[in-house]
Amino acid sequence: MNIELQHNHYNEMLRSIITEIKSTRITLAQRINSGMMTMYWNIGKRLSEEKLEKGYGSGIVKRLSADLQQEFPETTGFSPRNLWDMKKFYEFYFLADEKLRQLVALLPWMHNVLIITKVNLKQIKK
Repeated sequence: MNIELQHNHYNEMLRSIITEIKSTRITLAQRINSGMMTMYWNIGKRLSEEKLEKGYGSGIVKRLSADLQQEFPETTGFSPRNLWDMKKFYEFYFLADEKLRQLVALLPWMHNVLIITKVNLKQIKK
């Protein structure tokens, strides 16, 4: 009986620790995502303030992309296309309500890109 009680106590302890690890992983992933959205917002804001556009700004964005990839070789997400998406992200939401911007920051990056792309396509079709 004592061995079974110890076994049950161990299993409860194990389940509790597993739950803690999973919960912490989720919290960390959410914080990382929020930090990434803030970084993308700030990069997009800077690109927008520089008035970079496809054509005129393409060379600058390509060079910026190459320099960022060289500075941060272990990090992905600084391709020219992604930098343009950061600019679109900022320009799409910068006039939005603060609550909306806070909610958008919770979404994964590719969900935001998909939303912006779909809305822009619908506007083009009109």
